[in-house]
Amino acid sequence: MKSRLSAMKYIKNNKKICGVLISSLAMTFMVMYIVAFALYVNVESAKTSIISQRENIIYVDLSMETLGVNRDDYEEGREGFIKFTEDLTAAKEELAQKLEAIDGIDKVYPYEQVLNVNYEALIGETGYIFPLVAPEKVPEILEHSGAELIDGRLPEAEGEIVADEAIMKNQSIKIGDYFMSDTYGRGFKVVGVVKSDNLTVVGTPTGTNCGYYMIILCNKDTASFYELAEKIGLKCSEKDNIDDLTEGRRFYEDEVEGAMVPVIKGIILVVVVFLAISLIIAYISFLRNRVNEYCLYTSLGYSRKDVYMMIMKELLFMIVAGVIIGFFITLGVMKIFDVTMIYPSGLKSKWLLTEQLEFIFAALIVIIGILQIPVILAINKIKTIDMMED
Repeated sequence: MKSRLSAMKYIKNNKKICGVLISSLAMTFMVMYIVAFALYVNVESAKTSIISQRENIIYVDLSMETLGVNRDDYEEGREGFIKFTEDLTAAKEELAQKLEAIDGIDKVYPYEQVLNVNYEALIGETGYIFPLVAPEKVPEILEHSGAELIDGRLPEAEGEIVADEAIMKNQSIKIGDYFMSDTYGRGFKVVGVVKSDNLTVVGTPTGTNCGYYMIILCNKDTASFYELAEKIGLKCSEKDNIDDLTEGRRFYEDEVEGAMVPVIKGIILVVVVFLAISLIIAYISFLRNRVNEYCLYTSLGYSRKDVYMMIMKELLFMIVAGVIIGFFITLGVMKIFDVTMIYPSGLKSKWLLTEQLEFIFAALIVIIGILQIPVILAINKIKTIDMMED
């Protein structure tokens, strides 16, 4: 008998049952993606503070060995110390001039104070250092970093700071508040807000600091101090404290991608397995309620193959419909997350998670494969009316 079984006919006549399955599929897609979206906020935010920061500015605290100045070569006492300090300063200034001669280096400040800022994610936190410089140097650093003043003013006196709007939200502070008062007390006051792509913070010194560094305004192509040192014939030592893009990437790969990503993937896998099991159980119940219907079809002359094809068409239609609906629900939920949680916290999100989409579609293919088992079992239980009478 020529098959005229229509998958759509059953779906149209049983909208409630099919709607429940389609809704379950949509919610499964949404939860799979939203869990990844929420967890990867940590990764994306860490990437901004660790990588983007170091694509613009290098901080180096070089040892006397690297600078070629040894305190033991100078006499004891005040005069010897003054001479040592003068030579050390001259060595740093000479190095700064050599670095500034390299294409891609905008400016080098030989000896400046820095301060640390904490950047809190949904889970854990990262941190980075930022410059404390004289007021006349602040505009140079902001311009180099692509930061635009959007509120308040630039630092004019000591202990004043301008911070990226994301940092302001992340720290829950406003203009006039003291910056990280739990750590620095009333040492630094926020006087302005800037907008940037790299969480720019710049301030003026008070004496409270997290060290003295050479500050190099670079670009992405010149953000490795090791490569810069090689160009000018400078040999670095293990005693040097270098905070550049190379070190940032190493830290990101080890501490973020190496530590956080496997945990995130493990959590996502557990969620997917749980949802998949729930979905399979729901579909098995759906099939059991339709065994008599399948028996009727075979009694009317349709083959088991015809029934199987109808079941698969129904299943594929519901999966496709569920994915499409789930896609739009997911967009809405991500927007809500962004507006209510992520953006107000000064964090970064990433909407397009290609790897997660691939994982979801792979999981759906596996689920379809597993569902072949109950489908085949249901078909094997089909009996014609004559067989049921016997």
